[in-house]
Amino acid sequence: MKKNTNFFVAIFILNFIILTQFSCNNNTEGNDILPVYLETSFPLLELKHEQYFQLDNDSRSIEIVFNDDIVKSTVEGNIILSDKNGSLIDNYKLITDGKLVTIRFIEGFNLQGGWKYNLKINENLLSLTGFHVKENMVVELRTLSRNIHDQLTGYQGGTSNRTLIACISDIHCGDQRAIDGNYSWFNKNAVALADYLDYVKNHPKIKQLVIMGDLFDEWMVPYNRKPFDSAVNITNSKEYFKAIAGNSTNKPIFDKLSEISNGGIIDVIYIPGNHDMLVTQDVIEELIPNVQWMSDAQGLGKYNPVDKIHMEHGHRFDFFNCPQSLINEGQLLPPGYFVTRLYASGLATRNPSTKEVQSVDSDIEFITAWSAAFGYTISKFNLDIDTIPMNSTMVKMTGIDGYFSDMTFDSALAMYDADIEELWKQTQVVNQVPNSLSVFLAILNGTYLYGAALYEYLADYFATDQPLIVAFGHSHEPEINVFPSEIYYTGIYANSGSWIDPSESKYNTRTFLIINPALWSGSELDVVSLYQYNVDSDSGSGDYKPYMIKEESIKNK
Repeated sequence: MKKNTNFFVAIFILNFIILTQFSCNNNTEGNDILPVYLETSFPLLELKHEQYFQLDNDSRSIEIVFNDDIVKSTVEGNIILSDKNGSLIDNYKLITDGKLVTIRFIEGFNLQGGWKYNLKINENLLSLTGFHVKENMVVELRTLSRNIHDQLTGYQGGTSNRTLIACISDIHCGDQRAIDGNYSWFNKNAVALADYLDYVKNHPKIKQLVIMGDLFDEWMVPYNRKPFDSAVNITNSKEYFKAIAGNSTNKPIFDKLSEISNGGIIDVIYIPGNHDMLVTQDVIEELIPNVQWMSDAQGLGKYNPVDKIHMEHGHRFDFFNCPQSLINEGQLLPPGYFVTRLYASGLATRNPSTKEVQSVDSDIEFITAWSAAFGYTISKFNLDIDTIPMNSTMVKMTGIDGYFSDMTFDSALAMYDADIEELWKQTQVVNQVPNSLSVFLAILNGTYLYGAALYEYLADYFATDQPLIVAFGHSHEPEINVFPSEIYYTGIYANSGSWIDPSESKYNTRTFLIINPALWSGSELDVVSLYQYNVDSDSGSGDYKPYMIKEESIKNK
């Protein structure tokens, strides 16, 4: 039995060898060889969103690596670099070395920043073994926008070359009491901001400076101190804003803003935020002459410098911080104002807790969120809850937004809770919210505005008026994100961050956006870049300069 088993195993192995050999011979001797094509790679370039390769605008060459040695005589006319204006063949030389083909730019030619280029590779390009690309192919290349620090030289004056929009927000300048009382969010960055405004004023490419809200901070006042106080010549909001602009820390900043707006070259645009929602056009125009005021509803504003680019502060979509004009007739202040008053008290005491502060639970309604916001503030500053009884009239109002009587935190809660949720849909109509939000989503927008940008502006790809770029402030989180996915994106969300003191933010501060619209630059791309304004670490001079953090571009439709 054992012999028979071994016999059959031997026969099976022999048949397998014969069949395998026949199969191999059949493939090598016939005409069924799978075709092999030339394949390309760009090892020195970054592939972004699986759509295009990104290169620096100051690159002097582009290196293409193939999977087989290339026949030199087939390179000319089959590797062609072009842009929207046509072929650039007169501006480069093609150098072939085995598998490597280099596009070497001639002296005097430079790629443009924020520009789209096409690299065409034709089927007639051959390798030494006769391979070619599977079909005529076009590879998209995009250059990074030229670092704006490098643009300070090499440009003529005037306005014809100006295409850039500089966007800042959330400076949160306080009055002298806030600075002296240690509850101002903005103090340590004052010198840097003044320097930045000089930089903007002298930059030959900046066309507009857009302030997207919260230049002033009328909210950051400890609850037991008077917002309006005749002892310091502040009896109304106008005097409050003038006191902010006129104190020793902030005056150099407002002087420089006035120099820019009066210069007749760079437009200064102002969009109100939540901490300065009570500022009015006449006050802004008095403090920054020739400023362009952008407001579409009380305490709100938006700006579209060109079609498809949208800017606003972002509090329109924040349940706690948007104008609440329907709660009490003639008054705008939302619940976030009272939370800020408590927060300011924490800043004044500077008694931070070492405890880990938990985020707001996902099961949110108004009272839950209100309690969470107060709990967060009390925990962050390790405040003694017994010293701030919620039912005592310790919240000084003194006339701000028409509130003259001292309030309790509990009475403020009751005032809003009576009908804030029931009025929410109509409040959004008054505030000109494009797409109505649920209370739940609007509360979440207080901590993360990316979702609001998507829901309100970027999600409806087929809408003819959908922006390509949406820029917000408000959240203090500087960022740039594409939507809906990394590979197939149809819009860009950008946030300018803040200029508050670094110790008061978990995010980078001294950040700003630069937007370069295709309509002005002549490019096929709208480009948005995020920068931080830092001390120049290379020069050792102590001077500031912008450092690019991130950049995204999108084809202008």
